[in-house]
Amino acid sequence: MAVTTQDLSVTYGTVVAVDRVSLQVERGSICGLLGPNGAGKTSMIRALTTIVPVAGGTATIVGHPLTDPVAVRSSIGVLPESNGYPGAQTALGYLRFYGQLYGMEAADAEQRALQLLQQFGLSRGQARISTFSRGMRQRLGLARALIHDPAVLFLDEPTLGLDPAGKEEIMVELARLAVERGTTIFLCTHLLDEVERICDQVAIMNHGQVVAEGTVDEIVDSSGAEGFARIRVRPEDVPVSDEVLRGTEEVRAVRFDNTRPGDLVVTIDNDHGAAATSLRALLDAGVEPRSFDFRGARLSDAFMALTSGRAGGDKVTEGVSQ
Repeated sequence: MAVTTQDLSVTYGTVVAVDRVSLQVERGSICGLLGPNGAGKTSMIRALTTIVPVAGGTATIVGHPLTDPVAVRSSIGVLPESNGYPGAQTALGYLRFYGQLYGMEAADAEQRALQLLQQFGLSRGQARISTFSRGMRQRLGLARALIHDPAVLFLDEPTLGLDPAGKEEIMVELARLAVERGTTIFLCTHLLDEVERICDQVAIMNHGQVVAEGTVDEIVDSSGAEGFARIRVRPEDVPVSDEVLRGTEEVRAVRFDNTRPGDLVVTIDNDHGAAATSLRALLDAGVEPRSFDFRGARLSDAFMALTSGRAGGDKVTEGVSQ
């Protein structure tokens, strides 16, 4: 395992930020660490990167315990959400300095810096960092985190400030690092579509604890989050459709799209069998939908269900507003 924690706790005075978290992350995998603001994600990262002391429990990074901070820091790369940069320094000089800080010879540090500048599309290596855009600084931060080829990367909002093309480049690069180099990546982000796309494992924190862990599909399936179906029927079939759907066990709520007469938005159990049952009930009642579009629950739905207590719920029907 690349990262292992056992009952890890972090406190600030009487405030418990991380509460007995046990987690295992395999080498070469990408783990998404999610949670609402104040869930304990940042404190968790700070503990694993030896920035703050732990109040209880244990953790190891590629076999090194947190009690050996020198070994841990030599094995990790970190990109915090708020990262300061020396504006008067050049990008090349900045990366070369960090390479030497990690014990590299000056020539090797410069060669590695030039390689990373090219890899992240930073052709202006001789330009002062003060002239860089926010997105360019974000790329530079990633390059710095990789300067010593760490075994584990801790990234907090790595695509912050990047345009869609830049985000795509970073996502591709992170996947390549995990697959080709075996780098383990801890990805802390609020962009759940990024997590769905590249993460092998997801851990969702709330109130200092991990409330769900597993693959994206496992978390969605176990969260109780519901799917949605948009059904279009003839306007005159709306009343009977409403009655039939309300009588179907798999349907949790029905509402009408008043901007498009005949459209119903149905909250439904998160499986395709439930969607088929609802469609069959309409057909048996003599209603032939003009369209039936089912969208299963996604990670964003599971996230809300797990962190705000909105999983499940009673069946609700919202009538047409007058």
